This record gives sequence, structure tokens and C-alpha cells, in this order.
Amino acid sequence: MAEPKDLRNLVAVYEHCHFGKAAQETGLSQPAITKSIQRLEKEFGLALFDRSRSHVGPTPICEAIVSRANSVLSGLENLDQMVRMFRGLEAGSLTIGVGPAMSESYITQAIGSLAQDHPGIQVDVRVDHWKQLSEWIISGEIEILVADLAEVADDKRFVVSPLPAQEFIWFCNSRHPLAEKERVSRHDLLQYPLATPRMPPWAIGWFHAVLTEEERNSGSVPLPTIRCENYSMLKRIVLDSNCVSAALAATIRPEVQSGLLTTLPVDAASLTTEAGIVQLSDRTPSPLANALVNKIVDLAAVEH
Repeated sequence: MAEPKDLRNLVAVYEHCHFGKAAQETGLSQPAITKSIQRLEKEFGLALFDRSRSHVGPTPICEAIVSRANSVLSGLENLDQMVRMFRGLEAGSLTIGVGPAMSESYITQAIGSLAQDHPGIQVDVRVDHWKQLSEWIISGEIEILVADLAEVADDKRFVVSPLPAQEFIWFCNSRHPLAEKERVSRHDLLQYPLATPRMPPWAIGWFHAVLTEEERNSGSVPLPTIRCENYSMLKRIVLDSNCVSAALAATIRPEVQSGLLTTLPVDAASLTTEAGIVQLSDRTPSPLANALVNKIVDLAAVEH
């Protein structure tokens, strides 16, 4: 197999029809250039140049080989440039998955910062529940995900980096009957439709603690009543109905400050996220994925 360096020397000799001038262009000695061409001739089993004391000229096959060599060298140069760009985060794409709650957190700042630092990249973000996100990462459709870790457990397929816990805040619209109560119980919440993303097991258990065994087994209390993975829509549902919901504080801060939504003082142990960054254990992360993970971890440390 011909080496790229020998092909470059071949092109230089072909262009100059002179071993000495080719040596000057490549920065090699004339004997080194001669040996390089001899290696190619031995590899191909053909003479590439007709040599005399006064002239060096390409053989007919040499012209065909040089044409192909130029294409090979150009392809190698493009490949090398692409690798340098990816390594330097000047190009490339990254597809990530984010759970509904974390999509309303500092994750957005991390993604925006990555794009700002590296304008030549493309980031595709998918927001969905854990079951769908896990299917996507296993199939290779997404490279990393940031979501609830409750269902990861000891799954050896994943490498997990936990993130600091954040508290979920229960809320309703400002006209809601619960908005006037000084304390709200879990029973109170269950008197109204619950509009939330798909609930992880720990959230369902939080409600099951106050349900009777018959209620738990019969499924007469749907958890939640309305399931939606988009918090913009969930907030609209709550604003336009007597539904109650839960979100991270940052998600509802503008609506609470404007008086449209009211937080509920729930008389129970707080529900907190058990979120983290998940990657496949048998897959080497891309430079872009590593850069985003570093930004997420740094921002999480600042936020908490």
C-alpha cells in the first residue's frame, strides 16, 4: 500500500520533472526523494519515470497514477481538516435528550453557551419522558440525556453523573380554591385534576402514601390526570382550568411574579428531582458531548 508521503513526493517530481527541484519543494534530500519514488515503483511493479542524464519524464502510467494520487491526497487533507475541526469544536452535531423538568432548568443556559462558543456546530434537543429518552440513547439516536435517574438504578449500560437535587413547587392559577389555603395536603391536591409530565415511581409513591390500598390497586386515582411533557402547555392548562401542577421554581417564576399563578404550601415532604446526566458505558463521547457535560456540571455547581 502506497504511503501518502510517497504519493506527495511523486506529485512533486511529476510537476517539476526534476528530482533536485522536487527535493527543495518537499524539504527532503535528493537521495530521499529518489528512494521514495523507488519504493512506489517497487510497490506498483512499474517504472514511473524515464530517466536520463539530462531529462526526467513521466511514463504514461505515471500520469494516470498522479491523477489518482491527487484525488487521494485531497481526500486525506479534507479528512484531516474535518478531524481538526471536530476536535477543536469548530464543526459537528450533537443530539441530546432532556426530561421535561430539566428542560426548564440551567440546561438551557448550557446549551445556549455551547452554541455561542462554537457557532459552527448544530445541537438537536429532544424533550420527552424517561422511557422514550432511554430508547433513543440505546438506539444511538441521542448521545446524552439529562433526566430523572430513578429508572436507571444499577443498569450497567449507562454511565451516570448525578446533578444536585431541586425542589418541585406545586402551583395553581390565582383564582383556584386552593390558592387561599394556608396549608395544602396531598389529599387536597388529589381533589383536583393533576396536570404534569409522566410521573416517576418516587412521585407516584409520594401520593400513594395517602391513598387507601383499594385506591392504589384499583387505579381510581389517575396519576396524573393530564400527562404532558411540555411545560408551556401545562402552564396554559393550569391557567385555564382548576388543574394543579408541579414544576421547578424557575419554570413558573414569571407567572408567579405577575400574579397569574400561585404556589401552594403543601404540608408534606418536598418532592425533589433525582436528575443526572446519562451516557452509554460502551460508547466514547464526542468532544461536543464532553463540552456540554462540562458546562452542565459547572452551571449546576453555581446554581447550587
